[in-house]
Amino acid sequence: VSSSFFFPFITTKAFAWRIIVEIVFSAWLLLALIDTEYRPKKSLVLYVVLTFLAVVGLADLLGVDPVKSLWSNFERMEGFIALLHLGAFFLVISSTFKESDWNKWWNTSLVASGLMVLYCLLQIFGLKTINQGGVRVDGTLGNAIYLSVYMLFHIFVALLFLYRGRKNVALRWVYGLLILAQTFILYYTATRGAIIGLIGGLLVAAILNIRNVEDSSVRKTSVAVLFGLVILLGSFALFRGADFVKSSPVLSRFSSLTTSEIKTQGRYFVWPMAVDGLKEHPILGWGQENFIYVFQKYYRPEMYQLEPWFDRAHNIFLDWAIAGGLLGLLAYLALYGAMLLSLWKREQDLPHAERAILTGLLSAYAFHSFFVFDHLASYILFFALLAYLHHRSSGEIWGARIVSEIQVRFVAYPAVAILLLASLYFVNIKPIMTNVFLIEAFKAVQTPGQGSRAILYFEKAYQVSTLGRPEVVEHLIRNSVPIFQSDIPVSDKNRFFAFAKEVVVREAEHLPNNTRYQLLAGSFFSTTSLFNDALHFLTRAKESMPNKQQIYFELGALYINMSDRQKALESFKDAYDLAPVYDEAKIIYLVGAIYAGDYSLESKLKSELSAEVIANDPRIASAYKVVGR
Repeated sequence: VSSSFFFPFITTKAFAWRIIVEIVFSAWLLLALIDTEYRPKKSLVLYVVLTFLAVVGLADLLGVDPVKSLWSNFERMEGFIALLHLGAFFLVISSTFKESDWNKWWNTSLVASGLMVLYCLLQIFGLKTINQGGVRVDGTLGNAIYLSVYMLFHIFVALLFLYRGRKNVALRWVYGLLILAQTFILYYTATRGAIIGLIGGLLVAAILNIRNVEDSSVRKTSVAVLFGLVILLGSFALFRGADFVKSSPVLSRFSSLTTSEIKTQGRYFVWPMAVDGLKEHPILGWGQENFIYVFQKYYRPEMYQLEPWFDRAHNIFLDWAIAGGLLGLLAYLALYGAMLLSLWKREQDLPHAERAILTGLLSAYAFHSFFVFDHLASYILFFALLAYLHHRSSGEIWGARIVSEIQVRFVAYPAVAILLLASLYFVNIKPIMTNVFLIEAFKAVQTPGQGSRAILYFEKAYQVSTLGRPEVVEHLIRNSVPIFQSDIPVSDKNRFFAFAKEVVVREAEHLPNNTRYQLLAGSFFSTTSLFNDALHFLTRAKESMPNKQQIYFELGALYINMSDRQKALESFKDAYDLAPVYDEAKIIYLVGAIYAGDYSLESKLKSELSAEVIANDPRIASAYKVVGR
């Protein structure tokens, strides 16, 4: 995690990961050409992974915004670029790791999870800051949800090695204590989906192990686990209204989960949106990173109480349905199917208990993923599991043609070296430069007398890389007022204005159906008093997202600046009519009534607001001052 990066918990890890994968994959390509032993081996898992990559790649290419689908953004660092790296990672480790290597791999990952546990304990005891605020620990991943699935995955991996080392007392203690510690941290993430996933995965593993004819002790343990889970769930149901449950930051998240609360959550709104989006593009979907287009088209006015923009459906299965349509969803589900088939086929030499534990892991991951979306940490673990099960079930080598030493030395070496250098430069170095330049621009904006420096870094950030370019424009717009109000020379302000205007228009025209960027462009031109330009982009935003109150607020403010108070009132009325219970819409509508001199409407709206709200809102006071009342 480096504070020198924009979205440091995401981008620092992602760039390090990509660079490592590109170097290792290049080395593996040469190794596979030289020695056929290290080439991919045939298996159902391999075919399904390649099919998944091909389907998603085609969906991205034919999607709404192929560039966004390819690169994603700094906040997510996904897109098809990320999938290609995961595919390369899968090919390398599935082709080179022996069973001893896999044991080292998983145990190294368990050691890392143990270090994460220690870091999280420091957060719980107040010795380290919880990065996202509140009481939900997030470790070095910066998000409690990300940490929860990381712990969830490793609980089952530790359980697998606990079974393997059950005859060694020291190993039983090590893995057993690690499982307890990981479960403790999972609890303190207060992530309902992951905790439900843990319970569901344990249920599946225990039920499968009841039929374990190989080990009677495992059967007895499974019965005990089932009994314990029933007692646990029954006790919670019995005491969910108790004071100690309500006072617990974790338990209260479960006890308060009622039908009425569900109706106020994002998933209640975005899941039906995703279904509607799938109906509209059923075959290959919209392409990765394009849920924003579904969100804006099917946005419901009562969502004002939630975060303003959703770029995910918060359900991995719906997310892949949007990204790749039914073909993409089926290809993703086939990953689970291929792993389960490879686990339970007759030729598999894993003990029954290990099959049950790994099936429990897949079930837990699926339960968890039903409520969230994937990210780099979970993707790495998921594709590692794919590679491991491919290794356990693979057959003959895929492509045993011998390549001569001359061909490798004089053709393959230079070609791979050139491709590696190109990928390092275009996929990593240039985006890293944009990322760092953007952070430097932020620092300069916040430092008195550094406005000219901020302009320089915004220009550099925009020009260097495609990845992150829309985010650069977004933050350039948001920081334009401080730059214009700074004490830098007028020539620098003019240069910044010319540059900002050019890139804002370019980005808005490049994404003409993206409401968010039309709204940002309209806001920028409204701030800089280019009212006709502002009206053009805000009107476009309204046409693409007619149910978003924020757009009408911006339009109304623009009409006030244009001295057309009646049109401003009409825009504020449109926002109010979309959701009359929305207090912000009432306040702004009241402001419009004051400016328009509509005393009757003013009186009506004041009756809908508390005296305290009216007295303390500066916008209402400002409106009265402007009209001289």
